[in-house]
Amino acid sequence: MTLSPNEAADALRDMTAVEAHSRRLYGYRQGSPHLILWGVLWAIGYGLTAVWPRQSSAVWIAIVAIGLIAGFLIATRSRTHTNDPTGTRPQVYWRFPAIALISFVFIFASFAIMAPVNGRQVGAFVPLVLAASYAVMGLWLGPRFTVAGAALAVLTLGGFFLLPGYFAAWMAAVGGGSLILAGIWLRTA
Repeated sequence: MTLSPNEAADALRDMTAVEAHSRRLYGYRQGSPHLILWGVLWAIGYGLTAVWPRQSSAVWIAIVAIGLIAGFLIATRSRTHTNDPTGTRPQVYWRFPAIALISFVFIFASFAIMAPVNGRQVGAFVPLVLAASYAVMGLWLGPRFTVAGAALAVLTLGGFFLLPGYFAAWMAAVGGGSLILAGIWLRTA
């Protein structure tokens, strides 16, 4: 059986579409545990900040340290235990830590230049930077990351402006909850 040039072109287009879809699903599967991890940690961190605002610096230093270590372990375990049918694992593997590093450097540089006046500003700025990072990841890994970033940004801004007295509690419930739900949504893709 011979294929016409048009049939061959259609077959190549179909294979390219299947490869792109497979790569997107693989990126979702790799990102899911990280979003769930950080959602749980955010719920704990913002919850403790709501209860003990004066200890928020110590709380967040511990939360970030735990999150970075756990995220590294998740990425390492995923890298060694996952069969990657798309051949994309090395690119996906380095992108998560690279985006995290860029985000942290940007956050610290921003604080050095424009120091926040209060803890609520810090509590809103960091999620907004991470929301932007998720949106950018969506350009490579699929639109669900962009949707998760947009939802986090909208919820953060809503809590910041509409519920200033309850912002930490809002972020514990809604910020942490949205990351957990986004992680579950990625896993079900």
